[in-house]
Amino acid sequence: MPLPEESSGVPAPVLDRLGAAGYRAMIAGLRLGVFTALESGPLPVEELATTIGGDPDGVRSLVNILVTFGHLRHDEDGVATVATPGPVDAELFWHEVLFEHWADIEDTIRTGTPRRGFYTWLSERPASGARLRRMLAGAAVDLADDIAAALPPAATVLDIGGGHGDHAVELCRRRPDIRVTVFDLPETITALREDAPPDRVTARAGDYLTDDLGSGHDLVLLFNVLHGHRPEECRELFQRAAKSLSPTGSIAILDHDREPPAGLGPAAGGYLSMFDLTLWQGHGGGVHRYTDLATWLGEAGLTETRTVPLAASPLEKLLIAGRPS
Repeated sequence: MPLPEESSGVPAPVLDRLGAAGYRAMIAGLRLGVFTALESGPLPVEELATTIGGDPDGVRSLVNILVTFGHLRHDEDGVATVATPGPVDAELFWHEVLFEHWADIEDTIRTGTPRRGFYTWLSERPASGARLRRMLAGAAVDLADDIAAALPPAATVLDIGGGHGDHAVELCRRRPDIRVTVFDLPETITALREDAPPDRVTARAGDYLTDDLGSGHDLVLLFNVLHGHRPEECRELFQRAAKSLSPTGSIAILDHDREPPAGLGPAAGGYLSMFDLTLWQGHGGGVHRYTDLATWLGEAGLTETRTVPLAASPLEKLLIAGRPS
């Protein structure tokens, strides 16, 4: 964006404030339909205001800040889009997290205990919950081909914390050898996806931190689960999951790695730091280093590990671990 590049020597708090203003203005543009109105081409400010049902002077002021931060341009042809925001669901969801869910984050940092858990907060906001559901389902589709190709042969799969079954459904579509039991909390498992094939995807309600995980599983999935838990809980979960495996079984982890790949630039570290603090605020958890996860898996007897990068999500990896052959 032009403003930060031209602001050498400006104190960091000022840049932070300006960045927050630009971000908030972009969210206003999304909510008001500015970017949708401009999809078919440039519009004069007055016509843009009429299209979105806004006051012309207010729309002009919003256009000015969106131009300043590089989202729009305004010239003799009218107002046009320069940089289209990311997916609407993701942008609106993260705005709500940062400006609403983080509202009492100082208390969580002081006490180490979230005042309201993430899912309690989310249950009070059905629209936010629906956005997150669409985001998770879309991510499962984006990653499905790479995941299905990387996972070892398996007949029986336990998907711990599998939520609504997004990964289970996509995996079954690509791997006819697999049958999956999705194990999660009762309030989650009752909403298993309607398109989950009943002969290949089954649901089991319970608390995976304390309840019996069964035995003889060829593969245990821990997909986007560990970041909700502190290290001691992860280590205990690995011990219990390892005991639930068949002699040749494996554990497969999908998550963010606290150490991003080289070459992704400072935005990668920034995102991981933001996500880490969000997890602390919502769960008391955080983003773990894959080197630590491999160590904890080794403590559970799963010393044969390999990581698989995922082209659709460079900050996430698969970590697959099994017993020595």
